Amino acid sequence: MVVESFRLRSCFVTIPEIVELLKRIRWNSFHTWIPFHTLIPLVGGALAEFLRHRIKRRNARLAQHWPIVDGKVLDIDVAAGTKFFGSPRQFNATFKYSYTVLDAGVASYFSGSFSRLFPDKEQAWEWLELLKHKRIRVHVRPGKPEVSVVLEADLDAHFYLPARTPADFALSPSGSHPE
Repeated sequence: MVVESFRLRSCFVTIPEIVELLKRIRWNSFHTWIPFHTLIPLVGGALAEFLRHRIKRRNARLAQHWPIVDGKVLDIDVAAGTKFFGSPRQFNATFKYSYTVLDAGVASYFSGSFSRLFPDKEQAWEWLELLKHKRIRVHVRPGKPEVSVVLEADLDAHFYLPARTPADFALSPSGSHPE
């Protein structure tokens, strides 16, 4: 019986023992920086996303003055975007396009892709179906024909979705969505 009670006591560590253990640890700069090491990837990821967004906006602004060629939408796809801490999930509508650039009578073929976020999957597919196998305007960088941009304003001018109203989401008496 004495042996059992000793075993039970040896399994438990008391708070004074933990405090004594913490006192013996040599707290150098490594231990001080451990919490900051976990923040580096988060801050780096946020900074990278911010820079990507700024570069994309800058390129779109500069591309307004680039020469325009005809392109054709080839492949379409919708993927679920990431969801952050209670924010609603958005869906990424992506299409791939191809275009031809004539340089001194020689045709060169290039391709690119375009992505746009939508609040729901059905709306993303509806927009992509409008674009499927259609001709679009592609802005090509002078001197570098492999660099191209499709502007949202060009797409919205020709392939726009009608505005959604609360009535679009209301259920009909039969229990299905109105079409």
